[in-house]
Amino acid sequence: MAKPGPRSGVKRAAASDQKRDQLVGAAFDALRDEGFARASARSIAARGEFNPALIFYYFDSVNDLLLEALARSSQAQLEQYENAMADVSTLPQLVQAVQDRLRDDMSSGHVKVLAELIGAGSSDDRLRSAVLEQVKPWMEFTERTLDRVLRLNGVEGLVPSAHLSFVVVSLFLGMELLTGVAADDGMVEELFSSAHQLATLVGSLLPTGVES
Repeated sequence: MAKPGPRSGVKRAAASDQKRDQLVGAAFDALRDEGFARASARSIAARGEFNPALIFYYFDSVNDLLLEALARSSQAQLEQYENAMADVSTLPQLVQAVQDRLRDDMSSGHVKVLAELIGAGSSDDRLRSAVLEQVKPWMEFTERTLDRVLRLNGVEGLVPSAHLSFVVVSLFLGMELLTGVAADDGMVEELFSSAHQLATLVGSLLPTGVES
């Protein structure tokens, strides 16, 4: 009997990756639409039209699958934010860039999925630690961005950037969660309008010769 050639192995790997992607996609949708409590192996499988046993072939547990769904979503959204912030150099520009990204953030369902896992982690130490690992890259990105923008505006070092990034991420996440509950887009626009005015005011108070 002929042994499988290299191309056969590549095809099997591709099929495996495709099936894994299907599982992750179904898990994300279930978590977003039904919440953590209802995102069971059966509900995820029904959504993706596959056998629930397939989940445990690729993942050790349903929680591991849900965490993988969060990780992929987090990576995709973070890349979008990094691209959006790459050329930002002033505080008003920073506020505007964040506002533009917020719209996609909300529509993607990422924040809803993150919120569900944060809530579930309150009673599960392992889950809480795993979710925190997904939040850390956002903290680091925020710290880098604030460092760069504040340095360009001549006001770096006024507040420890690590502390400031924690506050910014916490406020931003809280705002997104409350907006999702209130379902009030007008409120978001008003909040960002106020933030933009504040950023412009701060920019006007920067040292002479620093562009705002």
